[in-house]
Amino acid sequence: MANKHYLFKTIALTTGSIFTANTVIDYLAKQRKMCSSDCGYFYSWKYGEIYYTKHGKGSPVLLIHNLDAASSSYEWLRTVKKLCKNHTVYTIDLLGCGQSDKPALTYTNYLYVQLITDFIKEIICEKTSVITSGDSNTFVVMANHIQPALFDKIIMINPADMSKLKMRTTKYHILRKRILFTPLIGTALYNFYFRQEHIENVFRKDYIFNRSKDCTRYIDIYYQSAHSKHSNGRFLFASKLCGYTNTNLSIGLKGKKNLYIIESTSRKNAVVTTDAYVRVNRDIEVNYISNAKLLPQLEVPEQLLKIINNDIEK
Repeated sequence: MANKHYLFKTIALTTGSIFTANTVIDYLAKQRKMCSSDCGYFYSWKYGEIYYTKHGKGSPVLLIHNLDAASSSYEWLRTVKKLCKNHTVYTIDLLGCGQSDKPALTYTNYLYVQLITDFIKEIICEKTSVITSGDSNTFVVMANHIQPALFDKIIMINPADMSKLKMRTTKYHILRKRILFTPLIGTALYNFYFRQEHIENVFRKDYIFNRSKDCTRYIDIYYQSAHSKHSNGRFLFASKLCGYTNTNLSIGLKGKKNLYIIESTSRKNAVVTTDAYVRVNRDIEVNYISNAKLLPQLEVPEQLLKIINNDIEK
């Protein structure tokens, strides 16, 4: 009996400690107040409220941030001001990211295909050029394949490695997703992964080429974005980790004449990644950019904009 009492007491204390830690992380993230929706709008989509901004006048351009639970439209901050001089520029926080809703559901490639096509139809209301960042090229390419009349140019900045986009949902992945979906343990695991030190390491290793650059504000924004709305970014994190956002991208690439790639030469396997796309579709035009990694829009926006403007005007 004493052993059972001790066990229950231990479980209760452990549960209480995890709950308290999760609550504290949620509270501290809110206190940073780095993100503001004052200059934006909300699109009431069928799966939740989607935060977006609109700037400038001219032909429409939609900027879509990297598909990651810590990412948001903030990554386009240094690009919008210049691009909106000649275009109506929209940015969007994807479902599960930033200031948009983060519902408890399985996030799939087709879910985002629906979001982008619905957003263009209902908010932009005309044929649109789209610029994607990182892994977000996967669902934009598929949206372009399914509803080509909605899209003008598609510019992919550092697109996803095609060799890593195979559907691989096994029993192990399903179990891992279920664990991450749980409110207590799942949140704790997610919070541990998206701790400040981890986000800083990702910036130094993968996001930014210039290691001497002060990334404090960027890291704070990404940290708050990851932990906003009670760390419910874990649903997207779990879905992506377990392969639900993957797709056979070659189907959407073949035969398309409106695809462009901007690849950072400082990224690991940059040329190999790009060559895989060109092998599927030789009409894809490729430009390389130097002194940057995954996020040239934050690091070398002027250099990036020269290429973007040239591609859009073709």
